[in-house]
Amino acid sequence: MSITWSLLASDLDGTLIPLERDPQRLREVAELVRAVAESVNLRLAYVTGRHLSLAREGIAEVGLPSPDWFVCDVGTSVFRKADSGFEPDQGYREAMRSAFGGLSGAEVRAAIGAVDGLALQEEEKQGEFKVSYYTQGRPEPYVDSVQARLDAASARVNLVASHDPITDRGLLDLLPSGVAKDYAVRYLHDQSGVDEQHLVYAGDSGNDRAAMLAGFRVIVVGNADEELKKDLGIEAVGQGIAEKIYFAEHPYAKGVLEGLRHFGFVA
Repeated sequence: MSITWSLLASDLDGTLIPLERDPQRLREVAELVRAVAESVNLRLAYVTGRHLSLAREGIAEVGLPSPDWFVCDVGTSVFRKADSGFEPDQGYREAMRSAFGGLSGAEVRAAIGAVDGLALQEEEKQGEFKVSYYTQGRPEPYVDSVQARLDAASARVNLVASHDPITDRGLLDLLPSGVAKDYAVRYLHDQSGVDEQHLVYAGDSGNDRAAMLAGFRVIVVGNADEELKKDLGIEAVGQGIAEKIYFAEHPYAKGVLEGLRHFGFVA
């Protein structure tokens, strides 16, 4: 008898990885890990803004298992599990190169130049097809001015804005046109052979929004941004997918486990 595979594609920071590393939160991660291990047909993909090395460090710190796929750099890179570790998915790299229109990260930075309140993130947080900034406070006020500079340079770039409630900093990621986490999750859906009803996406912030509205099942953890929750509720009703989106009561890993149980992915 063939196995019907399911796939949990989840954000890391603020979703599976708690922002507070206290013993209770780590016990909740361990409870989720046990439930996933007992579900033999559930595969894992971590979908994160981190580089691969930082993503692997993060899951090791809290005891999350090694996944089948890493989607890193806010959906601009995909790595498959291999005998030697994790290897870049070459098909996905070619798709990114095409979507970026041949533009380099350096050219994107040059097109934006200096903007008050906008600062480049650390070099390890930049990617081959991703340029990332911090903003003072929420990022939304910066989007129009950044977009105007990109338009003036004829840059084909997608802006993804999110907010870190702990530091009260905004995060602004510049990705290839048409690419965000949803693009990568659709790619995983196509490559894995998992049907739409057996793929669930979990997240907490603005850079998860596109993936949450891609038509798959969704877990919105309890600690998610309140503006995001409100927006998702409105959009989901408008698109007729409200029954696919589960708003968990609990935060972080406990909220993911709550959602997996709601959808019947784990016992």
